[in-house]
Amino acid sequence: MRFQLIVNDEAHEVTTDGGVAVDGHSIAGNALVEGRTIVVRLGKKRHRVLLTRWGCVVDDAPYRVEIHDLEPGLASESSAGPRSSALGRVEVHPPMPGRIVRVSVKVGDRVARYAPLAVLEAMKMQNEIPAPVAGVVKEIRVNEGQSVLVSDVVIVLTPR
Repeated sequence: MRFQLIVNDEAHEVTTDGGVAVDGHSIAGNALVEGRTIVVRLGKKRHRVLLTRWGCVVDDAPYRVEIHDLEPGLASESSAGPRSSALGRVEVHPPMPGRIVRVSVKVGDRVARYAPLAVLEAMKMQNEIPAPVAGVVKEIRVNEGQSVLVSDVVIVLTPR
């Protein structure tokens, strides 16, 4: 598979055909999932990675991350995000801990990408939780007034 990884506005080409190469340079290592984090070993270095809705946190340092061209073998084509053929369901997490003040959808609703799914109150501000993909609401796992953590699943979508 080939894809473009954009980290803090800097683009890199990643290939994963039998190994991993970034910008044409092979990288030896492995990754192990431990709960909500991924432990990545590159040579003798070990890093803890937490993936979030807005990017990732590597060893307590935040990075904004985008991934393009996720279709295997189609890295030269433009991709507008995840495709329904590659995903069976999408779990939506809150961007930060807080309290759900409104759920804007119900099970069975069709939603567009970026449509508001719920409103989260955190640090005295209200933040919309948008749909990361267009799809159908399969499950709603929160109620209004409920406190949530970043690890909680708020809504489950079936991409279309």
